[in-house]
Formats: sequence, structure tokens, C-alpha cells
Amino acid sequence: MHANISLLKHQSAMLETIAKIILNAFTFSRKKLIEKHLSSEVKDISVHPEILNAYHQWFEKSDKYSDTIAPHLFPLWTYPKLFKLGRSLNLPLHKVLNQGCKLTINSKLDRSVPFNSKIDIYDIKNMEQKYRINQRLTTGPSSNPEAIVAEIYAVILKNPKKYLKAKKASQKIDVSKLRHIESLSITKDDAKSYAYTSGDVNPIHLNKNIAKLMGLKGSIMHGFGLFALLFESIESHHFEIKEIDIRFLKPVYLGCQVHVYIRELKENKYQVRILSDDHMSVHLSGEFKV
Repeated sequence: MHANISLLKHQSAMLETIAKIILNAFTFSRKKLIEKHLSSEVKDISVHPEILNAYHQWFEKSDKYSDTIAPHLFPLWTYPKLFKLGRSLNLPLHKVLNQGCKLTINSKLDRSVPFNSKIDIYDIKNMEQKYRINQRLTTGPSSNPEAIVAEIYAVILKNPKKYLKAKKASQKIDVSKLRHIESLSITKDDAKSYAYTSGDVNPIHLNKNIAKLMGLKGSIMHGFGLFALLFESIESHHFEIKEIDIRFLKPVYLGCQVHVYIRELKENKYQVRILSDDHMSVHLSGEFKV
């Protein structure tokens, strides 16, 4: 599927958010961190059908989601409000780095029924090299407000270049006890497709020169884009995910191939990893329950 930039006409809230994040990089002045529990709610949310159709077509699951919404699309309607809450904490939000997500699916989202979303920033820690921020996002209709619950693990780096350039020891991962279920080639079109359907047009995913200014070697795939691809890869092997808890450990550069491995831990619970082509790096790691 080729990325459709015209979808951005439906993304005013997310585009405004990304623009403010970029502006924040030039205007942010360090102030005292405000540590408090923040909460907000958005009601009667409806996602434009063009966005839903394009998103589901991206990972070739249009039939699967003909009447429902893929649960991993939640950043679309939660992140603009989450950013507004975050600004009141006096943090440099242009340095935010998502480190993972725990997604619990209590029921499916009917695409024909408007839903509500509650956003909570409930834990903030000021550490030596970063701020750690934990967030809880719930989505569902009035009759079932916690149909989907996402807990986001994020940090705001005080020195992103130093953090990203730090040498991390690595050794070849033993896959002898793991089951290979899929290989994924991550392309520029994948990054564009996710950007245009989710509204996350952060330039580090679309422009290699800007990515290099941030200390990266080139453009990288969105963490939540990889999360979505991983989710669908698992479910395509006859699993129905009830809960998935994933850490984003290392970025995946566009043009790379990665591999999905799983291992059964106990009944209905599995370990999952996305490994690099040479098995030297773990990009995503976690567990899921079915």
C-alpha cells in the first residue's frame, strides 16, 4: 500500500500537536518541574472513515476490522490531549521518547459508535539523565469506558544525543528456544503510511537529515507503528490478544528487516521479541496474554 498524504486533511488535532512540539524545541526555557497528577477527558470521539480504512489497509486487515477499530490506533485520539496536559508540567516535550506500552483489550471498539477517552498522567520522576512519566489512557463508549486501556512508558531525555550515542554492549541472541513467526521489512512507505493515518508526522520518521540532528543514523520507524505491526503479526497466527506489554528498546531504521519471535511461558501467556536481521539487537521485547 502506498502512503496517502491527503489523509492529513483529517488530522488537524495531531498536526497542531506536532507543530507545537517542534516549536517547543526552539522556545522552551527550563522552569521548575511541576509534579502532580493530571487528568482530562474527551467525549463523543468519532474517527473519520477514510483514516480507519487507510490504517486497516496498511497492514492488510480491512476484513478483520470491517466493523471495529484496531485497538492500537489509540494514539490518534489521545495524544493531542496528552500533550496539552504535559505542557502544564514545564517539561521539554520535544525530547520525549516512548519506551513502551501495556495495552489491555477488554472489548472491541465498534467503529459506528462514538466513544470517550480519559487521559491521566499519574507518575513523574525527575532522574539524573531523564524524566520518567507514566500515563494511563482509557477508551470506550459510555456503556464500557475501559474497553481499551493503554499504559504508556515514556521518558524525556535531558541530553538526547548523549543518550542515543551511548555504546550499548550486545551479543548474538540465542533463538534456539524461540519460535520464529514472521519477518518484517520496514520501509519508507511504512513510516509514511503510519504517519499519515496516525497524524504523527514527527520529522525523525520522515526526514533522515533531521533524524541525524537528533543523534540518530537516519530515519526510524515509529515505535507505535512497530507496535501495531507486531500486534497484527501475532494475531495473524491464530492468537487473540487480551493484553500485551511491550518495551521499545532500540529504534528500527527504515530499510531494515526484523524478525518476530515468540516463546510460550505458560498457558495463554507468551514472550515476544523483535530481533534485528543479525540477531545482535532486540528492538522490542515483552509479553502477551491470549
